[in-house]
Amino acid sequence: MKKNIFIIGIFVLGMTLLAQEIQHVTGVVNIEVPVRVFTKGKFVEELALKDFELYEEGVLQKIEALYLIKKTVIEKEESEMDTKQASRVFSPETSRSFVLMFEMMDYFPEIRETLDYFFENVISSGDSLFVITPLKTYSYEKEFLDETPREEIVNQINKKLRKDIISASLEFKSMVRDLEWLANISNPLRAEAADRIYEQIRDYRQFDDKKLMKFKDQLKEIEGQKYVFLIYQKQLIPIPPEFASGREKQIFFNAKKIKQSYSDSSININFIFLTKTRQSGSSTMGRGSRKMVMDDLSAKMYGAFREVAEATGGITDSSANIAASFQRAAISSENYYLLYYTPKDYKVDGEFKNIKIKIKGKNYRVTHRAGYIAN
Repeated sequence: MKKNIFIIGIFVLGMTLLAQEIQHVTGVVNIEVPVRVFTKGKFVEELALKDFELYEEGVLQKIEALYLIKKTVIEKEESEMDTKQASRVFSPETSRSFVLMFEMMDYFPEIRETLDYFFENVISSGDSLFVITPLKTYSYEKEFLDETPREEIVNQINKKLRKDIISASLEFKSMVRDLEWLANISNPLRAEAADRIYEQIRDYRQFDDKKLMKFKDQLKEIEGQKYVFLIYQKQLIPIPPEFASGREKQIFFNAKKIKQSYSDSSININFIFLTKTRQSGSSTMGRGSRKMVMDDLSAKMYGAFREVAEATGGITDSSANIAASFQRAAISSENYYLLYYTPKDYKVDGEFKNIKIKIKGKNYRVTHRAGYIAN
């Protein structure tokens, strides 16, 4: 009898644990989607919950709550629940972290203008900031940003950017000069050496999966909204004519994987492609030197990062003026709607779920993250 009771007890305990596990797996999952809506380049702020249609994998979903956020302030909220219940269930986090990433080989005075605009018009009390140069990452905590005079911060960051950009470019430009020199000598090993240097030059400005995923993991741990402004400078280098054709330009990361991973982490990427360049090296090496052609190392990187920006709800802007491009990207980012929904038939399958949002009866431009990973 005791044995039977023991077996029944084990069975009941097992069923209880199983029920708990099932409850854990099938619990309510609220998906948060930041959405920006534009018409004629201006943000549309008068929309209500009823104006939105949200689809997951082509299936219409019920939107359970809407919040209109301007910078960090909730201007409007709408839900079928009462306000207190909705705030407990959805609890939108509006704090912000900014990442200014400068992938540049030349320092321009417009960088200072960009920093001035950022500190005068974008960053607010309570925001945090990371500045990534070609050499280092600098972290600026909320307390420091709130307590230190803005002019002092701008001067400090600008000085570090100038120093790091110039230092990083020295090795790059030295390799370019070596390549140019090899093009003008007669040596049986010239072609092999030139090819090796060309690959080093190309690799110098590449992103790979490991680097991008580590960066994503670091940002994902930060609460609130994450904004990345990647300023990537176009790079033209003089190369021998034989290297100009038949050489496929590659990117060293899986664009689809990166798009889905950053979208899942709700990181807003804004890609600013700086077309302004200073010629790296000289196109000739003196009298009798060979004519060189200009090779664009950034052609494929532009397309890849444009896709990443679109998948995260950010924008791409291409210009010779950093300050103007940054201003457009910043203005496009500062206001947004937060939509919440519970997916129909949610399953933890590790698959990427595509999201599509439309505005009923309007041909507005809508940007939002492309989806999430169900895990």
